[in-house]
Amino acid sequence: MLLKDADGPNRLTIQVTGYQFPDAPDPARRFSWHMVGGEARCQHGSWRFHWQALTCDESPRVSAWLRQVAGSVTQRRELPAPLQFLEPNLMFRALPPGKGTAHIQVSLDLEFQPPWHQRQHAGDPFTLSFATGEEQLRQAAEQWDAERSPFPDRPHQ
Repeated sequence: MLLKDADGPNRLTIQVTGYQFPDAPDPARRFSWHMVGGEARCQHGSWRFHWQALTCDESPRVSAWLRQVAGSVTQRRELPAPLQFLEPNLMFRALPPGKGTAHIQVSLDLEFQPPWHQRQHAGDPFTLSFATGEEQLRQAAEQWDAERSPFPDRPHQ
């Protein structure tokens, strides 16, 4: 999934890259955590990250949240609540939209922080801001779903 700031240098690519325990014989353990990797860029530099950051049942919430924010731009829907997860590495927050533009913030904490902002404890994340259009958010949601589809949140029945 790709997020780009229309007004600045901020850019974020993020995707589910696999399971934390891909070979676990117990399905409950195998389908417990998704590995998430990506690359971020801002005016200070760029960095990569990779960590077991989302439980498998949390991963589908990312695209649903992006679609809700996209709907708030032109359809004047209520903004969704911030999207937080069990692991504090990643958080999404929507701000009131401007004229045809969504404003979101993505907070990157702990293992997702840039090298110049390393903290030992959660709670002081590095935040990237994005001004983006409705269509880009819908595309990001589609990309997220496509990239995580090889790693379902439960065994195929």
